[in-house]
Amino acid sequence: MRTRIRHGLAAALAVSALSLTAACGGGSTDDGKKKDGADKPSAGMPSPTPTSEAASATPLTDAQMKAGLLELKDLPSGWKTTKRQTGGVVYKAEKPECQLLAGMMSGTIDGSTKGPTADFAIGNNASEISEDVVTFPGTGAADFTKKLTTALDSCPDFAVTADGGKMKFTVKKLTAAPQGADEAHAFEIGMEVAPGITIKPNLVFVRQGTGVLRFLHLADAAGKKEFDSLSKLATDKFVKAAKG
Repeated sequence: MRTRIRHGLAAALAVSALSLTAACGGGSTDDGKKKDGADKPSAGMPSPTPTSEAASATPLTDAQMKAGLLELKDLPSGWKTTKRQTGGVVYKAEKPECQLLAGMMSGTIDGSTKGPTADFAIGNNASEISEDVVTFPGTGAADFTKKLTTALDSCPDFAVTADGGKMKFTVKKLTAAPQGADEAHAFEIGMEVAPGITIKPNLVFVRQGTGVLRFLHLADAAGKKEFDSLSKLATDKFVKAAKG
């Protein structure tokens, strides 16, 4: 029962968390617009201009976003790829200042262009990874992480409604986030999905330039020990691709 709940939650988090559009400001783009963009900026974004300032504000290309995600060959032995489910529950925080955190499970980040996703599991889903990547024009990525920082400081716990029910969320910032990116924010979200049953995925949001990676790791107590090494692996690959 616990395994089913945990796996179902991972799917819901994965589907929603970077749909990622319930946080900043602006309009989202359609998935159908992000094809054949390997050698140009992501669909709907302006072409770069030959100035360093413009280059630093140029969104990641589709090729960069794809290259920034983990592949099975990057992970230790025993992992397998999994298929992401579609659809999801809409989570609404009772405190408006906490909606960004709740929105990770049900919305999309306004103003971003969504890239590909990657999902993995080990064993009987005892440990799961879900990755999403988005990119922004201009200062959109930095604006998003600034708002994320504010929400993490303001919302140690809050109530969320979903499917007509209510659950409690808790947020705990982790002491060490992966190094090497422009910014990285690591935290644990506790979700009381049923009386006496709390799911606690660890998340890292990594910003490099105009791109943002969301790395989610859901595991039992033993598997949580791998979070630091796995999130560092994901961060390094994303940063390298974003700089490329």
